[in-house]
Amino acid sequence: MNKREQKVQEFETAFAKYIGVKYAVAVANSTAALHAALYAAGISHKDEVILSPLAHPEVAHAVRYLDGIPIYTDIDPKTGCLDPEAVRWRISANTKAIIATHYAGFPCDVEALAKVIEEKEIVIIEDASRALGGICQGKKIGTLSSLTIFDFSHPQGVYTELGGMVVTDSAEYASWLRLFRDTGMMYNHEELVKEEGPWHFEAQEIGFNYRLTSMQAGMGLEQLAKAEHKLARRKQIAAQYHTALSSLEEIELLQVPSQCEPAWYTFPILLHEKLMEKRKELVEELLRQGIDVDVQFYPIYLHPIYLWQGHPDICTIEGPLCPKAEEFYQRVINLSTYCRELTEDEIAKVINVLVAILKK
Repeated sequence: MNKREQKVQEFETAFAKYIGVKYAVAVANSTAALHAALYAAGISHKDEVILSPLAHPEVAHAVRYLDGIPIYTDIDPKTGCLDPEAVRWRISANTKAIIATHYAGFPCDVEALAKVIEEKEIVIIEDASRALGGICQGKKIGTLSSLTIFDFSHPQGVYTELGGMVVTDSAEYASWLRLFRDTGMMYNHEELVKEEGPWHFEAQEIGFNYRLTSMQAGMGLEQLAKAEHKLARRKQIAAQYHTALSSLEEIELLQVPSQCEPAWYTFPILLHEKLMEKRKELVEELLRQGIDVDVQFYPIYLHPIYLWQGHPDICTIEGPLCPKAEEFYQRVINLSTYCRELTEDEIAKVINVLVAILKK
């Protein structure tokens, strides 16, 4: 094992301990993590994968990399996450996986999804790219399903500029993940098909070079030590927003499910119907006044590439494919909770400016 591999393995071991799982496999980025997780789950030609349209397009891209079919499914507007009942009627004989995205760090109801697929050979893959440190059903996100992916390219608990991780309690999944990440090369002599000598290795899969660097791993180890402090600060900021904004008639806040704690990647607010048409102007004004806001996410199936591909759902279903998700997108504004940049004065400014604009 070389020095790069040693440092990466050290990061993997520390991250697995932090989450509370047996195995963590570090990869180059979150798209690679999704790609590897879907591969480990056995997704291939024409397999259907249920997912929320309120996610980064990379989620659907990863499904298409393996020639799978993304099945966009509506959300629960109270949380922005997949609606388990909507998932129930989208399941078919071809469904092989569900990607449960924890929207803006809000926990998806993984327990309810698991009940929907009881006695079915369907794998739940959690997209926790924005949910590091979140709690769902009293358990840390990453311990609820057989495969969970994390992203380290966003300013949350662990930041390595680029990077990702897949966690699992399955030794088999971990083995497939490593093989896929390491260009499909098998270096473990105990698992070689043929023994040529101590120098020998084998190409056993068409894998990808999705390796994390030692510099990123070292950065990840430093960041991991600060993850709980950063998470606590995000919770403080979210609590301040909630206290100041919960009584406003112009907006609605998401509902935190019972026994859950969001990671608060952002603080989403939903505009009431009368303000929906003014959202663009509202966001532009907030940005002009130095308030860091965003809108997440444009429904994946509305992106040009997925319209151009002529997905059968999009071509045959009349009206919006996922009406609740589309309405949610039209109403949402995401306030920043990036703790390193937000001082108490800046938080007060966000609240005061937002309230003033909403009251106009």
